Amino acid sequence: MTPFALRYARNEPCADADYFPPPPLDENFVLHGDRPLSPVERARLALKVVRNDDVRRAALRVLREKKIEVVLALQIAHYLYPELILAAHEAGVPVVMRLSDFQMICPAYNCLRDGKPCFLCRTSKMPALVHRCLKNSLAVTAARVAAMTYADLRGASAKVAGFIAPSRFLIEKMKEGGFAAGRLWHLPTPLTLSPDPGPPPDDGPLLFVGGLFPAKGARLAIEAVRGTNHRLVIAGDVDTPDGRELREWASREHIDNIEFAGFVRGEDLSRLYARARAVVVPSLWWENSPHTVLEALAHSRPVVASDHGSLPEQVRDGVTGLLFALGDAGGLLAALQRLDEPGLAERLGRAGREMIAREHDPTLHIQRLERLLEGVLS
Repeated sequence: MTPFALRYARNEPCADADYFPPPPLDENFVLHGDRPLSPVERARLALKVVRNDDVRRAALRVLREKKIEVVLALQIAHYLYPELILAAHEAGVPVVMRLSDFQMICPAYNCLRDGKPCFLCRTSKMPALVHRCLKNSLAVTAARVAAMTYADLRGASAKVAGFIAPSRFLIEKMKEGGFAAGRLWHLPTPLTLSPDPGPPPDDGPLLFVGGLFPAKGARLAIEAVRGTNHRLVIAGDVDTPDGRELREWASREHIDNIEFAGFVRGEDLSRLYARARAVVVPSLWWENSPHTVLEALAHSRPVVASDHGSLPEQVRDGVTGLLFALGDAGGLLAALQRLDEPGLAERLGRAGREMIAREHDPTLHIQRLERLLEGVLS
């Protein structure tokens, strides 16, 4: 196996890093918001979004020198797509692409507009320009639409042998967007079971884990518990623009039953799951099998989630968690109050862990993935 990515300073050490192409600006600029950009830098980013010859050359080199037989592209976007796909096609190497969002059918990636699901761009990308769907900027949106148009003109998506989706919901949306069902394969995300922390503690806090941008719904979770006896721990990066804004808003509103834990991972995150009574996933966008849900269920913690997108596939209402209506803070609070029913949180959490063991087993995932790749190569 040979990894391939952009050469960022934050990358883990890798023996094949010499093959990595340079990022569009510098090795320390990963996300918008990392630092202010000059007009020249903004223009350079826009051009690299549309076409990146550094990626094409680097991809051709590694494909040929390493004699790669098949490419498994894991959620490539921005600067790797479509050049990696086109380079692989030129080298005669088939590509299987794993999707984590709606990047192939939505310029904004998340099918979300004004805080509500939107699918206007399934046949034309013009609505994105009209509504300025990326950062409320016509220029940024136009760069993304230009990139998608360029990729379509080059036939990039048609050069992908098949697309792996971790949810059936995403497959249905891809079909609505014009992709053939025979090239869409459902493969649940693998997850190794952590040690069982035992039943959820009755006095444990609620837990939100994820990005603090509006689509994830952290503010909705805060609204739901403000003024109640529920305690809410928010595990997300508060050093992003969205994170800072959310924390400052909560401070201005004097909401004192919440705790911002910052970005948490590894054993520290496992400890947060262990002490939680339940995990809230109040997403506004059509989630696509979020890892937070899987981790929560693996830790025997019930999940209270929005009732749309892929979430009902994982959070089976009354079985592995509870669902509430999209954007309804009162409905979220009512679902949380249901957990006061004796034994309910423990039963939901136990069923969730059993589901993870049954449907997300890493060994089973590898076997299914190998069969898919063998089919592409045959």
